[in-house]
Parts: sequence; structure tokens; C-alpha cells
Amino acid sequence: MSCTSDSNKYRANMDAIALSADIAKFAAKFVNELDKSKSVVCSPLSAEFVLALLALGATDNAHDELLTSLGIPDDDSIRSSFSSVSSKLKNIKSVTLKMANKVYVMKGEYDLQTQLKKDAVKVFDAAFEKVDFSKSAHAANLINTWVGDKTKKHIKDLISADVLNHYTRLVLINAIYFKGTWKNKFNTIKTTNEPFYVTPTTTVDVPMMNKKSNYRYGIIKELKAQLLEMPHENNGASMVIILPEEKNGLDSLLQKLAEGYDLLEDLSANLLQNSVMEVRVTIPRFKIETEIDLGVLLPKIGIAQIFDENNSGLTKILNSDEPLYVSKAIQKAFIEVNEDGVKAAAATGNYLRKLCSSSFAFRANRPFLYLLLHKQHIVLFIGVFNGK
Repeated sequence: MSCTSDSNKYRANMDAIALSADIAKFAAKFVNELDKSKSVVCSPLSAEFVLALLALGATDNAHDELLTSLGIPDDDSIRSSFSSVSSKLKNIKSVTLKMANKVYVMKGEYDLQTQLKKDAVKVFDAAFEKVDFSKSAHAANLINTWVGDKTKKHIKDLISADVLNHYTRLVLINAIYFKGTWKNKFNTIKTTNEPFYVTPTTTVDVPMMNKKSNYRYGIIKELKAQLLEMPHENNGASMVIILPEEKNGLDSLLQKLAEGYDLLEDLSANLLQNSVMEVRVTIPRFKIETEIDLGVLLPKIGIAQIFDENNSGLTKILNSDEPLYVSKAIQKAFIEVNEDGVKAAAATGNYLRKLCSSSFAFRANRPFLYLLLHKQHIVLFIGVFNGK
């Protein structure tokens, strides 16, 4: 019995490690498809939780698309890996990290199929609530209130009443909220307005935070970029900034990531192998809110079938024979980076229908990629700051 238990724990841990790598790859593709005409933030992890649940209720091509895009081989791997990741996210200390899943089902005789409902509870720790979607304003308010509570009011009005009606059968929601304090806080007195290159020849003034302290710092030659990790208290989580060498190098960096460059492996190698060193850090203080139409984005990364009204492949969702499809999929995300630390939140909803030196300088005065990482390198949030 002990051997079996140890074997199960080992597989769960390996599945979680593999899922972390898959989440990083998915995140790279995800952020590359965003409209980056202005700064953006998103939580591919939040989207993955909803998509993984849908995968367990999908068949045929829809099922294949979801598994392939998520980088997960089969349904059992979804169950083991997401269970393990959910557990890790719950046990993080010294920062506030809350993730919640909820399934809203049309009132009456409708319910999830037995196996999917078991998976929703056991794997995703989802809660359930019956609601009359025909009363669209009331239903939208109910859902938005729940999302607001879970994200400390940072995500508002996720769902519009006009996307709900008497044909709506199911709404799947994932909400994630993060708040952490820097291990080494910035002094607000040292924050000054400085030029930031929005293009190689054009600058705008942005509030720049300044600090000299000990951080993990490295260089990713393949990406032609500097790497900086700024930990939160007790190292429960960290923010990683990937800063291109060139003022216009962000697009090229993102393209390499989207083409399959193993970002997590490189991050792990740089952050684990490089010793902590003194770095003079200059980074922007910023606040970003982003709304993403997943109905537009997901097909670009290989998830399209679930939106097909005539053949969605979502045949193992409800306990009725009514055909289902995803009529609308939205994510709203928020992040605030200041002298004290980071606050971030996101909600996704689908409507079914190392180096040596005395000191280094890291000056983020040009467009860069940033990631908010769980201490075990699970990508919680990812985004781009370009000064706009």
C-alpha cells in the first residue's frame, strides 16, 4: 500500500512539473496573440482551468484540439496534473493567492453528467449553483458579484447580461487573485519620472522605481535578453522580467517563445544556477487592465471546434441531449506593480452555449515581457509593458 501511495505521489509530482512546463508554453502562445498596441496582462493559467474542464466533457476533434493546445496527453493526465497544481496553489505561503472555480447551471432538470461533475469537484474544486439564465440581469449580477468577491473587486462586470438568455445552459468561471509584498521593497522617494522608449526613437515619461539590492540576474543569449527575478516575501512567488537588449526586440522575443522556445527550462536554468548578486534595478511602476475575447484568441492557438454551433464536440457536458457550444469566452485581468509589491487578478468565463560581478544594472526603459511565478515556476500571470 505504501509503495502504491508513493508511486501515485511521484506521478502527481511529475505531472505537476510537466504541467508547469506546458502552462509556460501555452502562456507564450497566448500572450503572443494579444493585441500589444498597449500594455497587456493575462492569466493563461486561469483559461487553462476552464479549458481542461471542457476537455473532460469533449469528444472527437474538439477533445483532440483541447489536449493538443494544452499539451496534455489524455484525460487521466488532466485529472492528476490539475489536482496537483491546485493543491500547490492552495499551499503557497507569505503571499495571497486565491483561485476559485464555479459552475453555473440552468435551473430545472439540467445538471452536469455524473463523471464530469465528479471531476469538477475532485480535480478543480469547483462549486455549483443553479441559476435562471432567462433572467439575464439577475444572473449576470450573481456571477459578477461572485467574481468580484474572489478577486477583491479588481475584476468587475466579467459577464454582460446580453450574453445570457433562456438558451444558456452553463457558465464556467475561473477566478484568480494574487497579492504579494516585495522581499526588498522600493523606496517611493527614489521613484522618478524617466524616459521610456515606446519605439527606438520615441520616449514617454513613466514613473520609474529604483533600488540596489540582491537579486537573481542572468542573460538568455538565445533570446538576446536580460533576466531579473524579484522575489516576494519568503520567496513564495516572484516576478520575472525578460528585457530585450534592443529597444525594438520584444516582438522577436515573443515570436521565438510562440514557436516553441522552452521558456520555463531556460528560466529554471538561469534562476537556479545563477547566484544572487547585487543589481541596480530600474523598473516602471504600472497598473494594467486587459479584456480578452477568447473566442477570437483561442482559435489562433488551435482551439476552434468548441465554438462551432453545429458541431462543438461538447457531448459529455450535460445530462441532456441538447447540443452545446461555447457562445462566448472572456477573460479580464488586472495587475498593479508598485514600490510595495504586486497585485494581480484575472477571471475567465466560458458561456456554453547565473554571472559574476560586484554589481549589475538592470534598466527596464524599453518594452519587456514580465511573468508572475509561483515558487515552483508555475506561470500565474504573463504580460507585456510597452509604456502605452
